[in-house]
Amino acid sequence: MNDVLVIGIATVDAIARTIDEFPKPGGLRFFDQLALSTGGCAINCSLALAKLGVPCDTIARVGTDMLGDFVVAELARHGMATDGIVRDASTSTAFSFACVASSGERCFFHTRGADDRLCPADVPPEWLGGRQLVFVAGTMVMEALDGEPTAQVLAAARAAGARTLLDTVYVEAMPRAQWQRRVLPALPYVDYFVPSHAEATAISGLTDVAAIARDFQACGARNVVIKLGAEGAFCRSAEGVEQHVPAFRVPQVVDTTGAGDCWSAGFLVGLREKLPMAEAARLGNAVAAHGIQASGATAGVKPLGDVRAFMQRGAGS
Repeated sequence: MNDVLVIGIATVDAIARTIDEFPKPGGLRFFDQLALSTGGCAINCSLALAKLGVPCDTIARVGTDMLGDFVVAELARHGMATDGIVRDASTSTAFSFACVASSGERCFFHTRGADDRLCPADVPPEWLGGRQLVFVAGTMVMEALDGEPTAQVLAAARAAGARTLLDTVYVEAMPRAQWQRRVLPALPYVDYFVPSHAEATAISGLTDVAAIARDFQACGARNVVIKLGAEGAFCRSAEGVEQHVPAFRVPQVVDTTGAGDCWSAGFLVGLREKLPMAEAARLGNAVAAHGIQASGATAGVKPLGDVRAFMQRGAGS
């Protein structure tokens, strides 16, 4: 059993680039290439950890279809255990079509499939014991796990001695009441809440990162990190210490798909190594900087030693 457990969404991503505009109904546009890869917060983070050389265990749900076979095969190909992947014959594997613009930014079309059926019963109590870190990744698109069920899982993880983390997925059209229903019940059991700025704003209704972090702590989260994309990350500790951690600059942004999940992998490694929160966030920034330099959610992630060498060089931070 590994000391890091990642629980959450698994998808297959079809990543198309370059798409800068969409055709009108009945129209046609060309794009350069299509790549098929695993995706979803939990799978992306787990694969990034594997590429860093830090093993983890993963709990997710996929269909018994060919896409589910693909997810399991990809995990196995990277030397990862697959016994936490639940196969569900009653639904399809979650699927995303990602459109990558020439800027590297992307938009998604998504069907939730088996992710909607992931539930507390998929997380046996014996899987929580002996963990140092338990990370739930993908809140907002897990119908059977979001909200109170996630709170139950994180409370059990804490009771078993783990530090807990929670991340969300940005669902643009979701009303604020739904964000709060799905997120706020879990915050009293979260040691590190790590949403993006857009997600944090959708939940809180606020835009200032310091005010957002204080709001989340008032709702029960101990520490808050708000991911700021190209601007890095903002940290607010349980003791009220606030710090902006700048991003690393890279020669070219190829694809930002999975950047936040790569960041989470680096942050988990930092926490696992007992680094201060801001230093763990800086490691997250460095892993994300590698991830955005290749097409695909985790294709650019290097072994941890290479990432640390990049950080020591300062590499445009």
